[in-house]
Amino acid sequence: MANEYLIEIHNYISEQKDIAKSRQAEAQENKDRASQRFYEGQLAEWQQMRAYLAEKVDLKTQKYF
Repeated sequence: MANEYLIEIHNYISEQKDIAKSRQAEAQENKDRASQRFYEGQLAEWQQMRAYLAEKVDLKTQKYF
């Protein structure tokens, strides 16, 4: 059962990263520097969350992303 939750968590993180990347690209097109930095920070936070999961929670026998 834990694997199913981890898969859902990684899928959610991937979705959120994709959303942040697209919004960051949109902000770059509009030359909105503040929004660019905001989404850059969001991407860094999602990456830190994924790194934490990979280090502390994920099963070593399975790759989730």
